[in-house]
Order: sequence, then C-alpha cells, then structure tokens
Amino acid sequence: MTSALPRPRANRLLFLFIAAFSLLFAALASGQEIDEFDPIAAGGELDDLSALLDTEPVDLGVLTTTRARAGQIAADASACAARWTDERTRLEERFAPLEDVTGDVAPSVFDQRTQVLQLLEAARELETACAGVEAEATGLIDRVTEIQNRLSQQFLSYRADTIVSAVREFPQRVRTWPEQIRDANQLRLVGELEPLDLFWFLIGGGVIAAALGVFLRQRFNSWYAAAGGADAAPQMRYLFPKPLAGYSPSLLTGIAFIVVLYAAIESPSLDLAVIRIALGIFLFGLGCVVIDWATGPLSPSADIKGLIPDHVKPLRFRLRVLLLTLVASFVLLGTDWLTIRLIGPEVTGRAAMIFLVACALVYLNLYLGRIPGLQQRFRVLRVIVTLALLVGIVAVLIGYQNFAGYLIHGITRSALAAFLLWILIWLVSKAFEYLSSEDTPAAANLRRTLGTTRRGSRSGLGFMQLIADLVLWLSFFVYLIYVWDESRTTLDRLIELVVRGGTVGELELVPAKIIGGILVFAVLLILIGRSKRWIDRRWLQHIVIERGAREALITLFGYLAFVIALLIGLTQAGVDLRGLAIVSGALALGIGFGLQEIANNFVSGLILLFERPIRAGDFVTVGDIEGFVRKISIRATEIETLDNQNVLVPNSELVSGRVTNWVLRDTHGRLRIVVGVAYGSDVEAVREILEQVAREHPEVITDGRAPEPRALFMGFGDSSLDFELRCRINRIDRRFSVTSDLNFAIDAAFREAGITIPFPQRDLHIVSYPEQREVEEPTAPAAEETARTRALAHAESVTRHHRQEVVIAAGIDDVWKALTDAKAMSKWIGGEVQFSPYIGGAFDIALPDGRRHHGRIDIFIPPRRMRLVEGPREGEEPLSTGPITSVFALHEEAGKTQLAVTVAGFPATEDWEEDYKRSQTLWQNALIELAELLTRK
Repeated sequence: MTSALPRPRANRLLFLFIAAFSLLFAALASGQEIDEFDPIAAGGELDDLSALLDTEPVDLGVLTTTRARAGQIAADASACAARWTDERTRLEERFAPLEDVTGDVAPSVFDQRTQVLQLLEAARELETACAGVEAEATGLIDRVTEIQNRLSQQFLSYRADTIVSAVREFPQRVRTWPEQIRDANQLRLVGELEPLDLFWFLIGGGVIAAALGVFLRQRFNSWYAAAGGADAAPQMRYLFPKPLAGYSPSLLTGIAFIVVLYAAIESPSLDLAVIRIALGIFLFGLGCVVIDWATGPLSPSADIKGLIPDHVKPLRFRLRVLLLTLVASFVLLGTDWLTIRLIGPEVTGRAAMIFLVACALVYLNLYLGRIPGLQQRFRVLRVIVTLALLVGIVAVLIGYQNFAGYLIHGITRSALAAFLLWILIWLVSKAFEYLSSEDTPAAANLRRTLGTTRRGSRSGLGFMQLIADLVLWLSFFVYLIYVWDESRTTLDRLIELVVRGGTVGELELVPAKIIGGILVFAVLLILIGRSKRWIDRRWLQHIVIERGAREALITLFGYLAFVIALLIGLTQAGVDLRGLAIVSGALALGIGFGLQEIANNFVSGLILLFERPIRAGDFVTVGDIEGFVRKISIRATEIETLDNQNVLVPNSELVSGRVTNWVLRDTHGRLRIVVGVAYGSDVEAVREILEQVAREHPEVITDGRAPEPRALFMGFGDSSLDFELRCRINRIDRRFSVTSDLNFAIDAAFREAGITIPFPQRDLHIVSYPEQREVEEPTAPAAEETARTRALAHAESVTRHHRQEVVIAAGIDDVWKALTDAKAMSKWIGGEVQFSPYIGGAFDIALPDGRRHHGRIDIFIPPRRMRLVEGPREGEEPLSTGPITSVFALHEEAGKTQLAVTVAGFPATEDWEEDYKRSQTLWQNALIELAELLTRK
C-alpha cells in the first residue's frame, strides 16, 4: 500500500484548495469589519499611548508598539470617516427635497423629514469624530517619528573609549575575563550529569563525528576520481556534494556538539557561549560549502569573465577570512551582534570585532577589482564601500563605536543580502531555462502543474520569471531600507503608505488593495486555465464529440471567465465599478468612430467559433497565404505556412473574403499532373506508365473510395503530345510533396522506357531588307555548322544525373537517423553539417576540401524519402536549368536497408563535367563510409 494520493485525485484536491484559498482571501480582504469602529474608545487608547511616550527613558520596543497601534487606529478611523462621508452624502441628497417642508404638510411627510434630519446630524457627528481620531493618530505617529530620529542621532553620535584608553585598560579587563566567562556559562545540566561528564561526551562525540567526516570525504574523493575528477566535464551531482564532503568533518563535528549540548543542558539557548561555539563550528563549515560552490564552474561565478580558474583560490581565501570574522563576532557578541541598536557601547570585544570585520571586507573588496569581469563593473560602488569601511575603521579607533558599527554592520548585511540575491536570481534563471527548454518527464510535469506547455512555455514561463525576479529585487530593496534606516521611520512610513494609501488628485490609491486585486486576478486566471482543461476532459469530450465545437466552447468559457476575473480583481483593487458606465459609453463612441475594424474582427471571431467553417488543424488558403490553422482567437486567426511562418489573419477577412478549406468535409483531394511526350512516342505505353506510377504511390487512393488514377490524352501541342494524370490522394495538404514524388517517378519511368519529354523548339529567321543590299551579305552557314549550333543549344538546356546505391545491414530507422542527424552526418561525410529535419528546413554542409553546399528541404517523408534542393553558389546566379537536387530513397527488406541517392540537375556542358565527376566520387565514398559506420554500430 502507498500513502500517496492518485494523481487525478491529488489534482482535484489542489484545485479545490486553491479555489477555497482565493475565495477566503477575497472575502477577508473585501469584507466589512465585524466590530464597528468606536471613536471614543480609540481616542482613549491614543491618550494612553501618548502617556507612555512621556516617560524617560523611552524604550525602543514601546516606540515600535505605539507606532504600529497608532497606524492601525489611523487606518480604521480613515475607513470610518470615508464610510460616514458616503452616508452623509446619501442623506443630504435624500434630505434636499424635504428641506423646505413645514408643519402644514401631512404629518407622515413631516415625520420623515425629522427622521432623515436626525440621521444626517448623527452621520455628521460620526464623520467629524472619526476624522478627529485619524488626525490625533497621525499626530501621535509624527511624535513617535520625532523621538525615534532623536534617539537615533544620540545613539550614532555617542562616543565611547578611544583605542588609547582601551589599550590602557586592557590588562584590567583581562583579569575580569575568567569571571565573565564563568558567569556566561553557568550550565544547569540534566539529571546527575557533571560538567566533567559533559566534557567527555563532547570529546567523544566530536572525535566520532570528525572520523565519520574524514571517511565520507575519502569515499567521495575516490568516487570523484573514478568519474574523471577535475578533468571530466563539470556536473552538478559532483560539484555540489564535493564541498559538502570536503567540509563534512566540520559540519558533523558542529552537529555532534550541538546535539550533545542540547541533550545535556536543561534550558539550552544561544545566550550560552558554549552553544554558540558549537554552532559557530557548524556555520563555518556550511559557509565554506556555499563559498566553494558559489565560486565553482556550475554556479553564478561561471558567468564572470576571468574568474575561473585564475582567481578562484585567492577569492575563496578572502571569503573564508571574512566568514571567520563573522562567525567569531557571533560567538563573542551573541545573537544580536549585527543589531547595533541592541548592543551597549561598553560591550567587551565589540570594537575589536568591528575592526576585524571591516579589515576583512576591505581585504576582499580590493581584490574584487583585480578580476577581469569585475574591473569595469561596479567600480563606483566598490570605491564608495572602501571609503565607508575606512571611515568605519577610523571611527572605531577614535571611540565612535556606534557609528562604526552602523557602517560596518550595514555594509556586511547588505553584502550578504546581495550575495544571496545573486545566487537566487541565478537559480531562478536556470530553473525557468530548464522548464522552457528540456523535454524530460520531470520538466513536462512541472510545466503541466504551472498550466503551460512546451510550445507556449516561453511567454508563460517568461512572465513567471519576471514576477519572481521582481519579488526578489523588491525584497532586497526593502531589506536594504531596513538595514540602513537606523531610526526605523522610513520603513514604517512605507508600510503605512502601502496599507493606508494616498490620494493623487481626486483618485485614492491603496497599494495593498491593488496588490491584493492583482493576486486575486492571478489566482483566478490559474483556476480558469485548470478549469478549462478539466471541463474539456471531464464533460465536453463525452458530450460534444467534434473537436472544433469543444474548442469553441472552451474559448468562449475562457473569455467569459476572464472578464469575470477582471471584474473581481478590479473590485478587490478598490475600483468603483459604477464608473464603468462612463467607460462603456466612451467605448461605444470609440467603436463607432475609430474601432470599427476591431469590432468587426470580434464579431467575425464569434461567427467562426460558432459556425466553424474552419477549425484548428485545417489546411486553408486565404488569398496568397496557405497553411495550417493553429489557433482561432477573437481578433485574429493564426495560420502556420509551409515555410513555418506564423501569420495572423484578421477574422473579418475569413468571414467576408474567399477562403479555401482543403479539409472541411474530408482530407481527400484530386491532383492534376500535366506532362508532354515527344511526337512518335507510344501513347498506350505512356498511359500505362502514368497510371502505374500513380497506383504505386502510398498516398494515392486505390481502394475504391475514389475513382482510380487515370491518364488522359488531352491534345497535340506545339512540341509534344499532352497528357494529364488525374488521381485522388488521402491528404490534400500534402499535394506538393506527392506531386514532386510522382514527377520524379514519371521521369525515371520515362527514361527507363525510352520515352522523351521534349523541350520547346524555336526557329530564328533573319530577313534582309532591300535598302540594305549594298552592304555585303553574310555568307550562309553550312549545314553541318547549323546542326552543331542546335546541338550546343540543346546541351545547355539538358541536365545530367547520377545514382548511387548501397545495401546497409541496419534498420531503416537507423539509416534515416544517420541521414537527418547533423552529428551523424558529420561522421560519415567528414565535414561540418548543419541540418534542420523538416520541410523548408535549411542545410549547410562544409566538405573537407573547402567546398560548401547549402539549401533547403522540399520533400521530407520519414523514413522513406527526402529531397534536398541546393542553393546557388556564393557570388553566382541561379542555374537556368534549375537547381541541383539530391534525392534519398530508402527501402527495407529482410532486416537490411537499400539506400539510393540520386543527384540531378548538373548542366550537360563541359564547364560542369568536373563537378559532375566530383559529385559521383563524393557520394560513392560517402555511402561506403555510411555502410561501414552503421555496420560497426
């Protein structure tokens, strides 16, 4: 048995969970408050908070608590004032027609006037009271801000002992160290455990952990060496475990010390120096692991020019020095070592730690400028950091420890945050690159979970990556504000601005509501995507059989759900939907004047979706555009041409124009191939050859579903007897490739039967006029010279071809792969090959002798047939006789494959004789090499 849920059930549970969470979030964000705001109680609470600020000295925690509570009261009071302002406006509009009513009217009308007036006065009082509480809360916040700024200035300007006085008092302080250490490590051990027993437990656990770490490191080194070591290609499965194994003694020893201490001490905490020492050992090992990986070949450092391998070791050494000073500061100063606000200026060793950390940072920062990839980048930032560190060092020496700590700790924390941001952005980039490019089952499952596909992953995943990067950068900048805002007023003001918002002109913007609306809209879009697939799979496939109808219904559902999600998101963002009436009127006016085409395309899209004259996958012709319909949207239809170009055709052209749908009712279609033969040919033999060639092609219908192929004698031409071959094929969208195949087969059959396809002949007559008789008339050419001239003209219009065959002891799929895979072709041709295996795909072959062949594929029928059409040579015009072509025909029989290569199109002239012979030799050798390569394989 297994505890894992089946995938369909797990997907449904995930779907229901997301739906419930989004509805709960929307309800909590947009719902009214349960408790009505009481201005009197809120004013009393503000008075109590203000009294706390009158005590001296003011505690920093009190300031933080007071500011947070005052901000909440101000937000509640603002909402209360806005609510009663709307109520007052409504009552004033209701009271306006009753204002002049006197006691002479009906008593019921006068009583209604009195009641409305009372409600109006109450609304005005509550509006005034809420506005007053909001102003009082805002004033209290300003007072807290003033106190925080004053305390911050006092703290940073405080001067303690200088380095001279510290050195003078150092011997006296050394004598107090044993007592301080003893007081700091008063341990209450569990049971009857003695300190000596704890000591031996620590020694034993540390020795065992260190030995285990050494063993793991040696085993990994052996495994790594067997896999090729540093000479092998870098792989993540080796590079990340490598530093883990290298520092496993430190990691395991630290873990062993922590486990023993937490098991032996009754109330363990990081306030005990002995626990901080154990944790420091582990943190140092873990930091070294991160440093080694982050400066390795499969890490963000690999993108920095010149870092690997020349500067890796010096950089790692300086990073470890900085790590050692940070760990030592943590061990000596405790958990608040980076929060200078909570550390008194007289703490022993604090100045020394600040000084050491600053020196380590300067040591590292100066070396970064020597790395080639960083020399021209961040130069100004490095100079500013260096100057700030030097100022901090000087401040420590002259006694301004608080100011020095502010600078050094701020730079340290900012550097650590930047280092973490650098790694996270790299990981996000690699993760989304893996999702968009890899075709593994894991990547496919992740794409399916995220609601995207391999075809549409670039745009969808690119947007997700953009959101992830924005979140990381925003978090980084917020953290920088938190680090450098010593008074803690800037970040609080930002939070208040996000929660309470502000007014731009007459428009009130609340960032929290806007972000909430965007999140709700994004969640609803995810739910819509999953719902569309679920509805199609669960219902429509059983109710509606036709694929086009299902796609139309799913598309309409998607647009309708999108509009609903947009309205919900706008409502959550605080947009007043009553203003949509004005927008709708303006939109209608815009449609009437300037958006006729968009409205026309929209209506045409609805017609296409309901009427379905074309569907996704159909092969259509629209004007001069011919291709497959890939997607029908509301505005335009995407058609992919045979050249792999995606063309967006407005829907109005498909509805009002002439469209040819080759596969609307069925995929069958008729081909007409016109061919002429020389006078004197056996016409009966011509008819039999044409009909036999058509019957032998696999795409031609010969099973009775359509008329049999038929060759018709259409007439007597100027230079030929004209025939027309008519046949029906299974897939009319393949008519170009079938026509080409039939033409090749007809040409080969005619050559074998001795039937000639003539070319047009023209006679040129030169006439001499009487007024030119005094000029010497040219001598008439001899009969044999005329015949030779005609022979040369005929030779220039005739082409030659050669055919090479080979039988290979391999399957047809293996031979086809060798013909269509660029790496495999490079092996048996002996040159560099670039090959795109699809119709219209380009090929480029560079032979060892320096010659180059390039062109495109115009026939591609795996794994039987392929034709390559060569482009003209560089600097030459296209041949008048047509391009040179290479046809590959494969036939499998008894486990062996017969491969025939026909190269045609060489002009029958002396200039091309050398090219013709060179091509024969090339293909003879290439096929022999291919047969030997596949036989060995």
